[in-house]
Amino acid sequence: MIYQPPPPPFLYGAGIGIIVYCLSRFLSHALLRICPTSFQQKVANLKFAQLYHYHSLLPSTVHAIIQIVGTYNFVFYGDKDVLMFDDRLFVPYGITKLGPCFYMGWFVGYLLTDTALTPSFKVMGYPYVVHHLSASMAWTFCASNQVMQPLASFLQFNELSTVMMNVRQVLLTAGYKSSDLIVIVVSLTFFALFSAVRVLPLPFVVHKWISQEFVSIRNEVGWGGAILLSAFLAVNVMLQGSWFTIMVSKLIGMFSKKQSKKKEQ
Repeated sequence: MIYQPPPPPFLYGAGIGIIVYCLSRFLSHALLRICPTSFQQKVANLKFAQLYHYHSLLPSTVHAIIQIVGTYNFVFYGDKDVLMFDDRLFVPYGITKLGPCFYMGWFVGYLLTDTALTPSFKVMGYPYVVHHLSASMAWTFCASNQVMQPLASFLQFNELSTVMMNVRQVLLTAGYKSSDLIVIVVSLTFFALFSAVRVLPLPFVVHKWISQEFVSIRNEVGWGGAILLSAFLAVNVMLQGSWFTIMVSKLIGMFSKKQSKKKEQ
């Protein structure tokens, strides 16, 4: 297997992803100045790590919306062959008419910038560091070898759940309690979306990889590439599974507290 650089649209997307991330982070600080004084005070009282994460919410949300809009057409109507790869910058489908290769690059640009600008890996959270770096490596490998685009685009579309996660965090920062109705609604919506796009499809993704796609990838890029992508898939399954388990435990705890309060009354 001879190394090939990623297609130009991938590199364009990565560059735009880096620029938009930086602009969004700057905009987060600017928008805070026009927020109500009470909200500004709450943000000012955040600890260092919490403040870093707060200003990551806008870049994360902007990126999530862009990925949803950019990939939905390819995800739902595109070719699902593991060896299919559209390397065009402009395509005749989708809202933006920009190809999936461009959004793969944008995804990597966002992940690498988010990792590079973190004060420390501890502040960012080690699971997120593993996620960002492993995904960046896998996406770049896939783009360079022009494989796995349908699955990559589907995983990018998974950002659908990220928007509600960020809305929930803004509400908590504003002073709402996790037991308030609006937070409960947003939390349940986030949980439902996370389950629908990130967790429920995993058994089918893994089964298809083992039964069909691994052999196709091995024949196309060799054992090394197939093992690399298998490792990334395993890491993704473990991370999504652990995050899902944490959310389930929190939901159980939330409803258990409510039941306890009702009994006390």
